Amino acid sequence: LVGSDFATFPESYAVYRESLDATALKKRLQEYLLTMVEQLRMPEEYYGALNQNKLVHFLQSELAYRMWKAERAGALYREQPFVLGIEANRLKPEFPEEEKVLIQGIIDAFFVEDGRIVVLDYKTDVIDSMKALWNRYEVQLDYYSEALEKLMQMPVKAKYLYSFYLEDYGENR
Repeated sequence: LVGSDFATFPESYAVYRESLDATALKKRLQEYLLTMVEQLRMPEEYYGALNQNKLVHFLQSELAYRMWKAERAGALYREQPFVLGIEANRLKPEFPEEEKVLIQGIIDAFFVEDGRIVVLDYKTDVIDSMKALWNRYEVQLDYYSEALEKLMQMPVKAKYLYSFYLEDYGENR
């Protein structure tokens, strides 16, 4: 959703930010989402359930701008499935180290910036703070990072959680 609409935005950050007037951006977003519904790529009930103001707020963020730049460079990846094998005792110390456990999931988004990976996970939890969100999901982002470093053969530069509830994002290096 986010990356697919970035290609039409202007080049420079200043012009990019100016072009993101909330009213105009919300109109573009509604048109895009309605097209998704018409093309049967999104159920109509999802359209009705989306808080478009929260999506617009995200699209106006510095992080969304960085994603847009990565998209233009062909370096933005969304909904990337992964499987990671780890020693069982990493999950619980009493599990045998010689046994492997497979962790699988889907990474919401990541992009390559300056030859390093930036990982992003979107969250909708009703929560008090970004710190509480990180306490809940830090291990998940660590597994994502480990899997991506192996897959992409490059280091992770930063990990972000974006909270649609708080309309904010936090970084954990």
